[in-house]
Amino acid sequence: MGGRAMIQGHNEEVKKNHSLASHLSYRPDIDGLRAFAIISVVLYHAFPAYMRGGFIGVDIFFVISGYLISSIIFKGLEAGNFSFFDFYKRRVNRIFPALIIVLLACYAVGWFALMAAEFKFLGKHILGGIGFIQNLVLYKESGYFDTSSELKILLHLWSLGVEEQFYILFPLAAWVFWRRRVLVLPLLIGMALISFGAGLYKLSVNPSAAFYMPQYRFWEILSGSLLAYFSVFGKSVPGVAIGSLRASNILSVLGLFFLFASVVLIDKYKAFPGFWALMPVSGAVMMILAGPRAWLNSQLLASKPLVWIGLISYPLYLWHWPVITFIRIIGGDELNLLSGMFAVGVSVLLAYVTYRFLELPLRKISPKFPKAPVLLVIGGTLAVVGGMTFVKSGFVDRFGLPSSLKEREGFAQYFENSLPGWAYSSKHGLFEKYRFECDFFDVDSYRAGNATMTPRQQIDASCYTPVSNTKVMVWGDSHAQQFSYGLRETLPHDVSLLQVASSGCEANLPGRATGGRQYCDRSNEFALEVMRKEKPDVLVIAQLEGHDSVNSFKELAREATGAGVKRVIVVGPVPRFDQNLYQLVIRKYWSQTPRRISSNLLPVPLETDKLLAQQYTQGAGGFEYLSAISVFCDQDGCLTYLGDDRKTGLVTFDYGHLTPLASVYFSEKALGPLIIRKLVETGYTSSPVN
Repeated sequence: MGGRAMIQGHNEEVKKNHSLASHLSYRPDIDGLRAFAIISVVLYHAFPAYMRGGFIGVDIFFVISGYLISSIIFKGLEAGNFSFFDFYKRRVNRIFPALIIVLLACYAVGWFALMAAEFKFLGKHILGGIGFIQNLVLYKESGYFDTSSELKILLHLWSLGVEEQFYILFPLAAWVFWRRRVLVLPLLIGMALISFGAGLYKLSVNPSAAFYMPQYRFWEILSGSLLAYFSVFGKSVPGVAIGSLRASNILSVLGLFFLFASVVLIDKYKAFPGFWALMPVSGAVMMILAGPRAWLNSQLLASKPLVWIGLISYPLYLWHWPVITFIRIIGGDELNLLSGMFAVGVSVLLAYVTYRFLELPLRKISPKFPKAPVLLVIGGTLAVVGGMTFVKSGFVDRFGLPSSLKEREGFAQYFENSLPGWAYSSKHGLFEKYRFECDFFDVDSYRAGNATMTPRQQIDASCYTPVSNTKVMVWGDSHAQQFSYGLRETLPHDVSLLQVASSGCEANLPGRATGGRQYCDRSNEFALEVMRKEKPDVLVIAQLEGHDSVNSFKELAREATGAGVKRVIVVGPVPRFDQNLYQLVIRKYWSQTPRRISSNLLPVPLETDKLLAQQYTQGAGGFEYLSAISVFCDQDGCLTYLGDDRKTGLVTFDYGHLTPLASVYFSEKALGPLIIRKLVETGYTSSPVN
């Protein structure tokens, strides 16, 4: 079926359902707006370096959904024929067919292609996806140490969870208040403002909750609901209706500007959703409010190519992320231009096939056929299968698993480190070796599934109490934390190692924590308190990223020396891989793991190190800069493992946190000798090392 036939078929379907669902007249420009949203999302996921703000497409979808679905609800209530049963039956008929086929396909491919740990979580996420609680599942898994989110095959279903949770609650609230319609508008505005305000607060204390939890995203859908209210009852609300075509054109231009600005200006480092989400939400609201007569809406958004993409936007959203993720997992590599284009092409093809040969035929099935109950039974069966897969730990010995994967399973299990067990960290004593008791992040609460930004009341006194007159202090995030074990193993006995390093917290002045993390502010505040009291001979600062962008090393060095610190060392970023290193070994370098690799390295740490080394040569910033890249990397690439055993000798246990062996290696090679040299400058006489 060609594009024109598809559009005509869609229009006929809309007309067919008009009397039942009380739809507004079909607006092809809204399908065009859907196209803008899905193009943004797909390109962001396929080419993140070039489409940094594309994830705002989800926020556009929220507005569109709120507008269209709320219009159905309001018109049904107004006509007196709204039925909860019919409403939810239509939701099942609309959402389930494509969702079920995508989940079945993911499970089938995963059965033969995934390691047990990967397949286990696929089962869990199938349960979360079909039950529309994926956002809640992901929230429980989210956090600083959750480094594998980009390889979660059903990560994208969080947004579907938010939408459907809204539609469980909203129709009931609208129905309750409808008899006193005067209350509906204040209710919509009040709920939107409360949701937005609560989201702003939550963003400052728990960014993961602000992103995933429905109550903090409902305001975006409610923006569309407000549009629906004004569209349905606009004539009765003074000043609501757009008075002229000129006004419509101005609105559409402003709306499109906001949408493009969102894609360009917003990135993953912004505090999102928060105030930044107002930009894409406002843009979408303006485009819808402008109406189908506005020139941009009628000539651009309503153009046949965009309408065609809009019609397949839902199955395209469902397909694109699993396709991208499976390509990355199986190939063991980030997408390049060619593989990214391939992923997009396959996703579009699958979306079209799903729409043409599944969704459209199902819409034409006789109303007498119990379509919704059948879909619910299939969905329920999928949920049970997914749950069993999780409970059975991914069916380690499942039939049909290629022997090549069976051979690698033991290697993968050695590094298995998922919550709540954190098996690798527990087995290898990382909590003790890296001194998690010196972390203001509430690790215990996080492991229990209750992640919070509220800091621990205190850290262990041994973290900041010296046992000798010579004192070295470590300050920063987990990438400072990871150096502590190596330093304790290599520094002389008469050197006290103090540590205030909190996961996800770059060293910064109090009140400047990224994302407003309360525990980070407390960590930085306490670190400065320790400096003022103990006046360490040497201070070591290290962090994951954001060097000199989320903080200023010159400023920190001045603050530290003003507090009594004698010498300051800033350690640059360690090399980071585009996925967990052990997964790279399994997927890409199994037959022969090279000692060094030059591919699969994230470029940011390398570029950051080069800039910092040039800028702060010979103590130019008031501190000594130590390049970790120069220790782990040379012209042949960056180290993958030490010693003779690639498993026990692997340099990182995830994407970029050093193993204990690598921590000792770095301390012996570079950090330890540099600290001793700085101590000698302050008058220290070295004693024998441990």
